[in-house]
Formats: sequence, structure tokens, C-alpha cells
Amino acid sequence: MEETAIPERVSTGISGLDEMLKGGYFKGTANVVSGKSGTGKTIFGSQFIYEGAKNGEKVMCIITSEESKSIVREMKASFDWDFKKLEDDGLLSFVDITDPGLRLQKSVEIAPSELIKSFKKLIESKLDEVQPQRVFIDSIEALFLAIESNYKLRTLIDDVFGVLRSREVTSVISVGKMFDLDAMVEYGADSVIKLERVRVGNNLQRTIFVMKLRGSSTINEVRVLNISDNGMSVLAQSPYLE
Repeated sequence: MEETAIPERVSTGISGLDEMLKGGYFKGTANVVSGKSGTGKTIFGSQFIYEGAKNGEKVMCIITSEESKSIVREMKASFDWDFKKLEDDGLLSFVDITDPGLRLQKSVEIAPSELIKSFKKLIESKLDEVQPQRVFIDSIEALFLAIESNYKLRTLIDDVFGVLRSREVTSVISVGKMFDLDAMVEYGADSVIKLERVRVGNNLQRTIFVMKLRGSSTINEVRVLNISDNGMSVLAQSPYLE
């Protein structure tokens, strides 16, 4: 009887998170990080691609709502992560709203489904050109908010995730909590990690938990998420007071 190969894992680069995922993400999967504004989704995805670039992998950052220089500036100021050098060294590639394929949503009246088809073609060509091993898309709800039909939305989300999987790219896709769109995006993902802020006494505490990881068990706990000068880390403790 032929043995089934064990899928390769990819480290998230976030201390403590690989333990919760029982080894990291599966290679070639589409992984969603979900949470309200200010919970740390952009830092999460940036740390994921930074980990890959540090190890010599080609990585890509696709930004749907602002120019890449803003994230370059933010990561340098907050954590001393030099995304500009990684870009100059050919390890990091950006796609942002200044790209003609994404500027459509800012400058031309276009049917939402046609916009997403254009986005799909754009990332197909960029992935084929650059051939990255890791991709971070921040944030995908900007593309899908105008889709009124849930059936069409579900199909378009699957199409975008399918492009990433077909290239065997390990991707992190951030989504905010807006109009239940996050639930639709989460449904089609291979894994979902939820970032939240909870009130503990007089303090607001960042938290993280793994909602799902297809094909693997996980540590089924809500844990403290810490953000320091070195980036994100998951602490092996509950945010809730006993």
C-alpha cells in the first residue's frame, strides 16, 4: 500500500503561532487572517512575508487600498524591517493601487465582478512573472464589498484563492469585519486565524485563536497576542483572568 506523503509545512514567522498550528501553514494554501480594524492584520501578513524574505524566498505583497510606500514606512518605523532593501535585492515585490490593474477601482466606473476578474488576471500575470513562494494580500474586502449576490461572491472568492493554490504559493489574505463579508471569505480559506481585542478589567488585550486549519489538528485555545519592537508573538497564556 502506497504511503501518503506528509504535506510540507511553512513557518508563519510569528513566535508561538506555529505551535498552535501544529507546525505552521501547509505549503500552497490560502490562509485568512480576520479581525476588526486595529487588531494587527497588516503586521501579521507583513511578518509572514518578512520571514520568507529573510530566508531567501521570493515574496509578494498585494495592497488593494493604499500605496506600498505606506507599509514600507510603517514596518521600518515600527520594527526596523527594511522592506525597501528587500525590494531592491529582488526578494520582495509589491502590487498596489498605483498598478493599472488595480487603479480601475479608483478611476473608472466598472462592474464589480469585472473588477475582480481584472484583479485575478493581474495576480496571475504577477505570480507567473515573479514566481514568489509567499504572498500577502492586504486587504481583500476592498475588492468584494460591491458584490451583492452571495453566490457570485462565493464563486469569485474561490476563483482568486484558486489562482494562488494553482501556483503552489503559500498566501495570507487579510479581511476586516464588514457586512458579513469576512464569513464568506473565511469559508473558502484553508485556514482562518482570528485577531481580536478583549476587555480584561480596565485593559484592552489583543488575542489570537485558530478557527480552522484544514487537514490538521490545532491548539484550540484563545491566547494573548503581543506586539513589541520585534513584531508579533503569541504568548502561551489566556487573556482572561482566573
